[in-house]
Amino acid sequence: MRSFFVVASWCLLGCAPKLAESFVPVIENNDAGVEVVDAGPQCGCELWGNPRNNGLVQDPLVELSGLAASRSQPGVFFAHNDSGDSARFFSITQTGQLSETYTLSGVTAVDWEDIAIGPCPRGTCVFIGDTGDNLHVRNSYAIYSVVEPIVGTGDRVLQWERYGYEYPAGAKHNSEAIFVHPFTGRVYLVTKEDLGVSEVYRFPLPLSSTSLNMLEKVVTLTIPAQTDRPLTAADVNPCGTGVLMRMYNRLVEFRLPPGETDFERIFSMDPVTVPVANEAQGEAVTYGPDGRTYFTSSEKLVDVPPLYEYRCR
Repeated sequence: MRSFFVVASWCLLGCAPKLAESFVPVIENNDAGVEVVDAGPQCGCELWGNPRNNGLVQDPLVELSGLAASRSQPGVFFAHNDSGDSARFFSITQTGQLSETYTLSGVTAVDWEDIAIGPCPRGTCVFIGDTGDNLHVRNSYAIYSVVEPIVGTGDRVLQWERYGYEYPAGAKHNSEAIFVHPFTGRVYLVTKEDLGVSEVYRFPLPLSSTSLNMLEKVVTLTIPAQTDRPLTAADVNPCGTGVLMRMYNRLVEFRLPPGETDFERIFSMDPVTVPVANEAQGEAVTYGPDGRTYFTSSEKLVDVPPLYEYRCR
């Protein structure tokens, strides 16, 4: 709890953009019948519970590669398929049911690999990473952003912005993991290495839609370990104090020390192994909006994959 208020206070004073109003919800129907302001997400968990099967993910999400929980619409998740689908993503319920389909008109989805929620100059945005490059042959990579759609409004063809980027020295990397810091809006990317450990890169602030965004390397991680499979997804909690990174065989959490205000110190911490279901092709993870839950899912190889929920004990 203390680390949340320290990080929040520091960021509100010195970071841009400011904390979106949606991160501090108003409770209208409490027991006393009085409108009060919620303290916001209560992040930080020492011991996570085992997976709970919330329900099966429905078609057309047959190759679910990215998953992000809305922080302002309870029970709403945004998800997309792996490469081979058109430039679209979906909203689904907490039980895996399809709600709506959203299209980015005029966009070619080369290899979409992950999706994230975070603040942007327009409010709260959904960020989609066209970041996959299994053969290291792509000439361009990009992140797309759209203002978070409100489910049920019928707005299904979305205005988008494209942020092309380049690695240092023109290097080529495959990446299946992006996340957005909940206060600063900075986008982070984690590489997927077939052999050896992954690397974390950050995008500049502000993002440019008119010129290439030059990435900066933040750190070389200690994962995947020699016994692990490659890294396929990542997410940051709503307080900016925890980062989940999943591999096909394992899920770990990096935790910021209490009172620490330098977010990027989190990557130098020892990763803590946390529960994850035995998923055939697990490529998705997201924290819940309360910071006390997280969710995973998988591509459909044979059976329809569940949407799993994990709660803090």
